[in-house]
Amino acid sequence: MKRFSAILISLVFVSALMLSGCGELNRDKELKEIQKTTEGGLEDTFTEETCDFDLLVDYIESWARNADIKVADKTKHTIILFNPATKGHDSEESISLLCSVDPDRIQSELNVISTATTALMGSAKHGDITLAIVENKNGRMIGMEYLDYSKIKSDNLIQLQPSTSNTILTSGADNASCIFSSPAKTKKTDYAKAYEITMSMAKYTDPYNFVKESNYPNPINVIGSLLATERSSSKLFDIASFSYEGKSGYTPYSATAVVVIDNNHIDSFTKKFDKSFENLVDKFDKLEDDFVFTMTETDLPETVLRDNAANHIISLMYALNTGICLQDEESGIVNSTSYIKSISTDNEEFKLVIDIRARGEEYMDTLASEYEVTSGLCSTDYACKKGSRVWSAAKGSHLVDFFTEAVPLNEAEESDISIKTYETDMIAKELPKQNMIIYTFKKEERTKVILNITHFMKEN
Repeated sequence: MKRFSAILISLVFVSALMLSGCGELNRDKELKEIQKTTEGGLEDTFTEETCDFDLLVDYIESWARNADIKVADKTKHTIILFNPATKGHDSEESISLLCSVDPDRIQSELNVISTATTALMGSAKHGDITLAIVENKNGRMIGMEYLDYSKIKSDNLIQLQPSTSNTILTSGADNASCIFSSPAKTKKTDYAKAYEITMSMAKYTDPYNFVKESNYPNPINVIGSLLATERSSSKLFDIASFSYEGKSGYTPYSATAVVVIDNNHIDSFTKKFDKSFENLVDKFDKLEDDFVFTMTETDLPETVLRDNAANHIISLMYALNTGICLQDEESGIVNSTSYIKSISTDNEEFKLVIDIRARGEEYMDTLASEYEVTSGLCSTDYACKKGSRVWSAAKGSHLVDFFTEAVPLNEAEESDISIKTYETDMIAKELPKQNMIIYTFKKEERTKVILNITHFMKEN
């Protein structure tokens, strides 16, 4: 990556364009030139596939200084820029822009950075404009953990998201948490050899990303499937424990089961494990990532779960419908999804928690009812706590009306509800009344995105 001497010419050019503005008729043309010049400067500077986020922050800070934009806040994982209202327009609605950047794929992120920074320049006359650029490191929304949310609070917020389609998302999904539980009394085992089965992978993966090329398996499901397969083959083993490790809002990154196996069935169990391992190798080769999946002999536990408790676990692992649960056959739109959030056999109680997202109450009720039936078949207790929308824009607001008219849904999308996890999920927790949308866009449409945002500012 070239150092910042490479950007001085482009910064001076941007500053000159800002000073030369003479009304809205010329502003659109100026913004197009600014975007082109800004993106060119980024491409000349960030020539490698990856970079450190703090180098990007240094670049953006230099850019802001030359463009007469204030740096409102800066951390190792975030930078917030502020463009105050033009004279006489302090009372106009404020707007915040947000984009997340993965420095490990910086080359593909430059277009959203140039789009966001150019939109920050605003229309010729505008209210307060704020831009937050936050780091997303290998799936971890680490920038949102360090973000000062008070500095992005505004009348309107737009998250800019590169995509393969142009869409305005006005809401997250409905959310619910369902719990399967039963007593997990223990006994002495009749078998002689104990094994610890562990799977672990990247700590920060989105459980609601179902794009085949980037969807990670859930370690709880992987181990649960292995146990269910062996039990369905009438192999004899006891379960001593089943546990997980995970971060809130992400797929569990590790799961461990301790089993005690009949000597006559160790060979079969090992072969099934090897087959599972081979399948994971294929999966993670496509993900271009690492994982750990081991089956190692361990000390014999003092107690194991009684047969009925173990059967509850295995039955659920076999019967539970998780991942994409309801999907429209024609459009391919996912209407309800779920993932196993946690599993535990501590304190003589089996507890499995599932997180659900659905595009509406009808789909939520259908899946929750299915799980209630599954619970009855597996002889476990069941409770489902329905929550609210993960996040939602204010219906009928100028923000929603303007952008849904400017960017109509195309035939492939038929919904403005997002199942996938976005930074807006975390904003809603900190700023529950924040009016916001997600603007997904193709790279070739970035100029139109800038003009849509600045035209929105003009109408406020």
